[in-house]
Amino acid sequence: MEHTRVETRDTATVEELWQTVVPGARISRADDIQPAFVFSGAVDPGFGFCDYSIGSTMVVDSDPEDQMVVGWIAGPRIRATYRRDRIDTTVPFMVIDRPVEIAFSGRIAGTAMSFARSDVDAAARRLTGDDTLRVRPTGHAPVSDHRLRYWTRTWEYGRDVLLRSSERTPMIEQQVRSLLLEASLMTFPTTFTESLAAGRPARPLPAPVRRAKAYIEANAPGSVSLADIAEAARLSPRGLQYAFRTATGRTPMQYVRRVRLDAARADLRAADPSMDTVAAIAARWGFSNLGRFAAMYRAEFAETPSTTLRS
Repeated sequence: MEHTRVETRDTATVEELWQTVVPGARISRADDIQPAFVFSGAVDPGFGFCDYSIGSTMVVDSDPEDQMVVGWIAGPRIRATYRRDRIDTTVPFMVIDRPVEIAFSGRIAGTAMSFARSDVDAAARRLTGDDTLRVRPTGHAPVSDHRLRYWTRTWEYGRDVLLRSSERTPMIEQQVRSLLLEASLMTFPTTFTESLAAGRPARPLPAPVRRAKAYIEANAPGSVSLADIAEAARLSPRGLQYAFRTATGRTPMQYVRRVRLDAARADLRAADPSMDTVAAIAARWGFSNLGRFAAMYRAEFAETPSTTLRS
């Protein structure tokens, strides 16, 4: 991991440092910084962790992009909004998919950590055994005081190792990263915690279903038919339909649509609104009817494709 410790009063540098942990962080308003911004961070591809303190009157928009972000901020005058709801930042909070706006005046101290969305989903699937699970938020505050205490102890250990220890090793850092991710998944309300509460059985997917999923994911940009998927899975089309629905709760072609929607969302986030269009990106992923694409996209991600493109 790359470790950084910086003290500065330059607003641009403050924004750049925050972006090492949350790439979508933007300062939209800032007065003089006094006292100085003090930042300690540890970053790795797909992961970031930092502690900071700063004094100013400032407005910050933090878009998690394709990440799960967990934060905790203390100060006398803070106003934070997530999904149009006011949130209490003095209690750890989690954001996925939508930006959080934080306005403060005076001195604050905070912490933030981020995890790549792909790592979050992979960990959730490994812990539940549900190979179709996608982590989506159902709230932002810890699910219970017990889970909050667990998260806090894990965070304190992670901070000591990643930011304070002189004897850390790459292996220990990776173990801490995994602990922090699992503690965050256990603590904040998502489809993962719902899955745990429902007691869904953990079982590996049958080999034909795994082959079908691998074929779909590899060939999603092109033409994919049920017959093609069945051939890759080494089943008849009817047998594949039954096996896939039994194992995943959806049909193979529904999974094709989901893979393509995820890919279109990733392209919309990375696109330049001045050059790229929703229609072109939708067509790239096989959605020829723009109205139907927009409706499916909004049902899946709770925002329009054009909103994602502009964000």
